[in-house]
Amino acid sequence: MNEDNIEKLFERMKGKMDIQEPSLDHKAKFLEKLQRQNGVVQISSRKRRWPKIMAIAASVAILLGIATTAKILNTESETAELASISPQMEETQGFFTSAIQSQLEEINKVSSHETDVLVNDALELLKKLESDYENLKKDLVRSGNDKRVISAMIKNFQKRANLLEEVLQKINEINELKLSQNESSIL
Repeated sequence: MNEDNIEKLFERMKGKMDIQEPSLDHKAKFLEKLQRQNGVVQISSRKRRWPKIMAIAASVAILLGIATTAKILNTESETAELASISPQMEETQGFFTSAIQSQLEEINKVSSHETDVLVNDALELLKKLESDYENLKKDLVRSGNDKRVISAMIKNFQKRANLLEEVLQKINEINELKLSQNESSIL
């Protein structure tokens, strides 16, 4: 009996029911009408999303910029040259640097096949001393220009210059010995 009542109800309302689909903007219109009625003004979520995304992107860009700048500044300040301490130390560093450079050039000029092993060994020792100097540059910053570190840096320069001077002397001795042997063998 219940089914009969429902069917009769639908038959009576047959032309009176609205069976069309609501329009696509029905929800937006309904919400707008409701907000006007209640006096509430609300910005749609689409408009609000972009400023948030842009703010986040700008924040990330700023943080990356700050981190990169801090890393560059930190890297630059991790080491200090002897020349950064005082004009006298700058002069000392310049003296040793030019002396070492001229000794290396002289060794390259006078070295021969017979002295290759000696020169290669000396260059390996020189690399070790230069590596030690790089560590001393870091220690100089950490120690706040401690005189012991400064002294160690000067001694490092002296060791490099002395090493190259000894190698140069040995090369000259080998070349003189070779020359005297060649002269005696010719006579």
